[in-house]
Amino acid sequence: MVDYEALRERQAELREDGRYLGIGFSSYIEACGLAPSELAGQLGAQAGLWESGLVRVHPTGKVTAFSGTSGHGQGHETTYAQIVSDELGIPYDDIEIVEGDTDEIPQGMGTYGSRSAAVGGSALVTSSQKVVEKARKIAAHLLETGEEDIEFENGEFSVTGAPERSMTIQEVAQQAYLAHNMPEGVEPGLEETSFYDPDNFTFPFGTHVAVVEVDPESGEIEFEQYAAVDDVGNQINPKIVEGQVHGGIAQGIGQALYEQAVYDDNGTLVSGSMQDYAVPKAEHIPHMDTDDTVTPSPHNPLGVKGVGEAGTIAAPQAVVNAVTDALSPFGVDHIDMPITEEKVWRAVNESEEGS
Repeated sequence: MVDYEALRERQAELREDGRYLGIGFSSYIEACGLAPSELAGQLGAQAGLWESGLVRVHPTGKVTAFSGTSGHGQGHETTYAQIVSDELGIPYDDIEIVEGDTDEIPQGMGTYGSRSAAVGGSALVTSSQKVVEKARKIAAHLLETGEEDIEFENGEFSVTGAPERSMTIQEVAQQAYLAHNMPEGVEPGLEETSFYDPDNFTFPFGTHVAVVEVDPESGEIEFEQYAAVDDVGNQINPKIVEGQVHGGIAQGIGQALYEQAVYDDNGTLVSGSMQDYAVPKAEHIPHMDTDDTVTPSPHNPLGVKGVGEAGTIAAPQAVVNAVTDALSPFGVDHIDMPITEEKVWRAVNESEEGS
């Protein structure tokens, strides 16, 4: 994506003109979707690592799904609705997501460690599958055939070999609440709850490359290119994944170049407000070229891994490595984050004095 060999040739050409291009790599692997709960106990945690999910099909055929995770901008409502829609064959617009509401959910462990899709989403998958199996029993009874002869596809139950004998899952839901003609041993209603506890972590990975030009006299750092390839397993909603990668990279660049908690000699925080703490603005964030590979995780039914921290893990090292690569002719091989213009200037001058 970055045409590495051509970049190295250009780097050499620019140095002849007193310009300093740097190329920085960062390859990472992360442990996400922390699990299982047994491991948490062995490590001394006083909490489980499962997640709950409740899927309720109403008599109207519409659905409310409840999750114990707690979204704060990641697009969980969209992603979870897609998951439930795919499992039940009920239109996306007919699905409501209730998340993190302690008045309504069974129990919940929250959102952290890129666990929401891998653990919370898997709980909704499991509950949705339980709903389908209960609905299959009711459909078989109403269609006067055995459960093994009922097929389910795209929200419709049909009799094998006789597709004209069929019922939608919405029709089954209505009959489940009327309860006038239920199979023996099956309770009325159509809702199921799951507490999903994965058998292992998930392991997203990737490589990011930053290309910068550094002015050793002023300390200014200018991005020329930023490329990222991440493997977060199956992607439920690629646009949301891309957005999270972008956001993570922005945070990582902020850590590398701008953001810092500064204390005076008395230990007083002097960067405690947004007037003094340098959060990067849009003008500080480069265009990002993103791509992906897809290696499904074997540890959950969705095959997802987690993407929340991908950019924040990869970006700081890529940027720092790019800056130090640019300054390598001056003998600079390390600068502490955040790499401010002053730090670049001092690193170059101190290195030149030392040589």
